Amino acid sequence: MKKLRFSRILQYFALVVLMVYIIAPFLWLVIMSISSSTDLTSKPLHWIPRQLDISSFKELLTMGVNSRGEMFLNALRNSLTTAVTAVTISLLVTVPAAWVFSRYKGRKNLILAAAIFTFMLPPVAYCIPLYKMLVRFNLMDNSLALALVYCTIILPFCVWLIKENIDDIPLELEEAAIIDGAGVWDRLMKVVIPLLLPALGTVALMALIMAWDEYFYAMLFTSSKSAMTLPVVISNLASGRQSNYNLIAAGGVLASAPPVIIGMICQKALVKGLVSGGVKE
Repeated sequence: MKKLRFSRILQYFALVVLMVYIIAPFLWLVIMSISSSTDLTSKPLHWIPRQLDISSFKELLTMGVNSRGEMFLNALRNSLTTAVTAVTISLLVTVPAAWVFSRYKGRKNLILAAAIFTFMLPPVAYCIPLYKMLVRFNLMDNSLALALVYCTIILPFCVWLIKENIDDIPLELEEAAIIDGAGVWDRLMKVVIPLLLPALGTVALMALIMAWDEYFYAMLFTSSKSAMTLPVVISNLASGRQSNYNLIAAGGVLASAPPVIIGMICQKALVKGLVSGGVKE
């Protein structure tokens, strides 16, 4: 009995440590965003702000000509457009590609293995060829082009995960549909995709976060407010002789809000998609 209680105490202690480890950085980011510059630069540091200061949020959310607010709000729009476009294109390609790799096994899987290998490589390995291609087709500083670049990161990841879920769908279901006269399109739309919905939701959310947080390619391939994304604009807030830490923190809080809210809303679907395949035996 004592061993059981001690084990339970250790479990709760580990859980508390894990929660603090995960939540503490974001909590400090929020505290920084509502602290004044004086509190953040004083010695010793004031961990709790003496007076709430939301001027940084007002500055970033106020539209003005050539203002930080204009740059930030344009970047917010660009990040949303680029991420949603990249995820949409990736999912449209993912389902048929994953279905082919799952149902028609053979040498084609070498292509999937090669794609997964490219996913493991650092983005810097592709920056020169991608840069030359974008320059060649006059697509630099373009949100759609940046979304296509993001697909090179997202697609291998999505195809790999969705293929594993399609492998769990009994082939007999599709064979029954073939007997009823269903073609390839009907099999995908009426048999495969309905069973993949939890996994597709999970993959879409994770791909959206990957595209939303991406910084390296956005920094290289965008240079104007018409295409720059939030990570680039937030990093630019730190440039200059003096960094406004509460402004940078406010930008981080606003940038992290959309994926956090979506993750909280879709939490059950996310967990279901991660722990289950297409069909349980």
